[in-house]
Amino acid sequence: MSPALTLPRFRGPGIRWLPRVLRRPATWRTVWRFVWAGPLIGGLPYVWLLFTVPFAYLVGVAPAAVAGLLFACWYHGQAGRAPTWPWRLAVGALAGAGAAAGVAFWQSAVRTEFDWFLVAVVAVHGIPAAVVLGLLQKPASAPRAAPGRPAAAVGPRPG
Repeated sequence: MSPALTLPRFRGPGIRWLPRVLRRPATWRTVWRFVWAGPLIGGLPYVWLLFTVPFAYLVGVAPAAVAGLLFACWYHGQAGRAPTWPWRLAVGALAGAGAAAGVAFWQSAVRTEFDWFLVAVVAVHGIPAAVVLGLLQKPASAPRAAPGRPAAAVGPRPG
């Protein structure tokens, strides 16, 4: 036994505990597209008022991230399929509605009074923005196999 002091090593869980869809870069590119372009598309009716663009990002970034995450998890969840435009439209609308519901949940958890106006503003501007971004989504690419793992092992598990 060595008289030198040895410290225990700690090892974090890494990202392997996350679902496979959340470990794919394509998922986070889609979420980033929603976060970056969603408030801009939602605030498009007011773009002639230049001072509203920062306000659109202030109000819309969090709901756009929720909508983007919902849409991206559905879209990139199963490899090898390319959803048609009606599916992208419907799920984009549901993702925008989920983001508006997220704003409502946040308000009920944080604030003492509930403001339906803010929820309506997010819904009226966020749902069309999520629909547009969902329709503009490129076909999902097949995931790449990890080193040392055969390509056939990538994708949904049978069963």
